Amino acid sequence: MAQKPLRLIIGGKWSSTWTMRGWLAVMLSGLPFEEETLFLSRPDSKARLAEVSPTGRIPVLIDGAVRITDTLAIAEYLWELAPHSAIWPQDRLARAAARMVSAEMHAHFNDVRAALPMNLIKRWPIRDGLPSTVKLLDRPGVRADIARVEAVWRETRKTWGAGGPYLFGAEFCFADAMFAPMASRFVTYSVPMAADTADYVEACLHHPYVAQWRAGAEAQADDIGRDLVAAFP
Repeated sequence: MAQKPLRLIIGGKWSSTWTMRGWLAVMLSGLPFEEETLFLSRPDSKARLAEVSPTGRIPVLIDGAVRITDTLAIAEYLWELAPHSAIWPQDRLARAAARMVSAEMHAHFNDVRAALPMNLIKRWPIRDGLPSTVKLLDRPGVRADIARVEAVWRETRKTWGAGGPYLFGAEFCFADAMFAPMASRFVTYSVPMAADTADYVEACLHHPYVAQWRAGAEAQADDIGRDLVAAFP
């Protein structure tokens, strides 16, 4: 009897940072999977979420009876299934460095997350007198978070990035996937960037998998209504 493909429960593609990372992890694994979107703002969302997620969070990776909700745990589970995939670098020291910067992204940068929520459809500054990003960027901790993100990118690229545009060189890995939503924030909110930061953001957001996710966000915006999507959160 053939084994069922992996199943991934995700949120709205225009705004769900963690499900974007989980989806990119599955894509990097090369394993077949089915995706299911669960929009968290709908009347039945809480009940549907309780049915699929033991923690009440998404993404959820389902492999038979196994359910995994933490994005880093999802990446590690997939790595165990496909250890020669592009999830992590094959070099042991590079892999440790990739896990380290991924864990930093996983655990920190709360100020910039709160002030600059991901929205792949919105662009700032907005016309017609609505506020620019200056007040958002000047919220406590935001500029320090941004500076640290740039430093992580710069230091990682300097040590490991020879031979390609990504954090660990020529191959996009899960460390890049972890930072892809942050890279999108830099564009959405017109964050001033150094030249090397801008180059990395450009490469990250135009990787084929990230571009595919962004195209999905655009399609959802067309279905739901661009005004509604741009107004969220």
